[in-house]
This record gives sequence, structure tokens and C-alpha cells, in this order.
Amino acid sequence: MYEGARADLGPLSRFLGAETRLGFGGWAVGGAGWGAAGDQRERATAIRHAVERGVTFFDTAPSYGAGESERLLGRALKADRARVAIATKVGPRDDPRASLEGSLRRLDSDYVDLVQLHEPLERWEWRLEKLHTLQVEGKALALGLCNATHLQLERALTIAPLATYQAAYNLFDRDVEERELPLCRDRDLAFLAYRPLAAGLLTGKYTAPPAPPPPQFAEGDHRRQIYWFKGREFERRRCVIERLLPIAQREGLSLIGLALGWLRARPDVSIVLAGAKNAAQVDETFTPDSRPLTPDVGRAIDAIVADVFRPARPTPQLPEAARTWGERERFIAERLDGKTRYEAIAAEWTDRGDKPMIAAQVKVFVDQLVEQGLAEG
Repeated sequence: MYEGARADLGPLSRFLGAETRLGFGGWAVGGAGWGAAGDQRERATAIRHAVERGVTFFDTAPSYGAGESERLLGRALKADRARVAIATKVGPRDDPRASLEGSLRRLDSDYVDLVQLHEPLERWEWRLEKLHTLQVEGKALALGLCNATHLQLERALTIAPLATYQAAYNLFDRDVEERELPLCRDRDLAFLAYRPLAAGLLTGKYTAPPAPPPPQFAEGDHRRQIYWFKGREFERRRCVIERLLPIAQREGLSLIGLALGWLRARPDVSIVLAGAKNAAQVDETFTPDSRPLTPDVGRAIDAIVADVFRPARPTPQLPEAARTWGERERFIAERLDGKTRYEAIAAEWTDRGDKPMIAAQVKVFVDQLVEQGLAEG
């Protein structure tokens, strides 16, 4: 049994400095799930260019391009292997040993600096135990967990000496602020933030004036399924971005620099994982002046987001309509007061240990209530 996280991260420590760093997220270079794959040589060049820009932390997974991300990283980083950290993952239904050994072959490496359980689904505790065995054998220098609830993370800390926790986090999507980030701070876990640019929305590409319609993504692009590229949520986020642009201009930053700077200024964030498919995208993202924002700028951004994303209020018809709904729907409806953040509602439900809830589910449901005249927002 383990009484918390491993405070001394060993060889991984040199890649986790006192200040938040930018790391390279390897999903897009795998060539699948992000629109047109692009030339493989361009994607390999993006990895090497990131190293030239000073990036020392690279995160991947076997599922990224069916192993292609790992193969590319292995080839592109081979000459620099001793001075970079490579993190990979084991799928929630995969055999840990077979998965990690397959990753090591594709990476052409004897070890990874960090192996993470991609998501805790059935038998996840057994998988975490097996990953610890592989760590003891030297196949991984450190262990991590991704996409877990705070309850699962607390349980995981009794099973293995975790070093990191990875989850989505950006200036729009803040579920982790309610429970997971405070837990990481209290238990000395390094926090890795993925999706820092909201799957490309915070590049400004899909929100440039004049006000555009929601983007249409090609078949196979995972963004076709993301709710914030549609409907009311897209409009809210577009409105925020329009109000952020003058702040970025005043600070001498691109929108990308502003979004990454916001994250780098957040307490308890260790590494911000940003992706790129070519050298031009690396230049846009891993800029020499990439830096945390000042507290005043951070507060101005937070005020804009809070203003646009004000929680809905119930109409007088809501209580009667909710009487016949399921427990989750009633739970949300009872907490709509025009003040309580949707992240807080989702976290309170998840505290119960039932099927977890995230703010996105609350937003989608509340938008339906607004359309039916049962809420105002």
C-alpha cells in the first residue's frame, strides 16, 4: 500500500521544473483523428523542430495513429533520447505488459520515462498494479493516471506510487479545478494538462471575424463529435475569443500565446501538452516568449469567461416538469440558481461515487432546458 504520491520523481524530476513547462502532445503527429494527416516527413520535422525549440517532454499513446505517433517519435528523438522524456499510455482495456512492450518496440527504446493508464475502466486497479510491476522491472521510470475522477485518483494512490495525473484543462474547460487539481497539490502529483487550446478553437482559426458558422470537420476527425464546435456552446466560446483578442494584442501575444500563458500561470500545473503537425505549427505554439501571464491579465480573462458563461436560472415551470425526470436530471435542475458553476454541480454529483458527471454534460442539458423555456441563461 502507498500513502500518497511519490514526491521524489527520480529521473523524471529534471523534466518537471519549478515553473510550468510546455510539452509536446503526440496525438496529431500520429496522422489520424485531426483532419488530413499531412506528409509524414513534415510531421517528423515538427518533432525535431520542437526539440530545437527547447521542448524536452513528449507525450504519446499506442492509439495515436495506431502506433504511428510512437514510431515517429522513436525515430525523430533517437539522437536526443538521453535528454528528452517520453511518456506513453496503456489503453483501459489493454494488457499492460503487451501494450507497454509494444510501445517500447515502436519507440525503439528500452524504457519510457512515464507510463500512464489512459483511463480507469473495468479492472483498472489490476492494470495499475501490473504497470507498477513493469516499473520495478525498469521498463518505465514513473507511473501516471489519466482521465480519472478524484475518487479514482485517491484510490490509485493506495495502489501504486503515482508521479503524475493528466486531464483536459484550458480557459474554457475547468472541471479539474474543483477536485483533481487540489488533490494533485495535496498529494505531490505533477499535473499534465492536455487540450490546452480546446482542440484548436483557441488558435482563432474557427472564430475569425466575420462571425463564422460552426466548423464542418471531415469524416474521421474526432472534432466532429465535440460539443463546443456546435450550437450555443460554439457561440459562447466564439464570443469569449472575440473579447480576448484585444487583450492578446495589448500583451503582444497571439491568441495561442494568451491561452497557453493563462495555463502556465495557473497554480499546480506542471506541463502543458500542445500538439503540432508541422514546423509552422511548432513555431506558432512553442514560441521563445512563451511565458505565464501576469495575475491582472489572468483575472481579466477569468472575468470574461465568467461573464459569458453565467449559469442559467430556472423558470417557474421547471420544478413541475422535473418531477418525472431521472435522478441525474433532477439533480441538475435543483441546483440551477443563476450562481452555481456547472463544474461545481458536476463535481458534487461525482462526489457520490456514482457514474461521474462533467460540466459539458450539464451545459448540454441546460441548453436543452433553455430551448424548452424551462431555464433562462
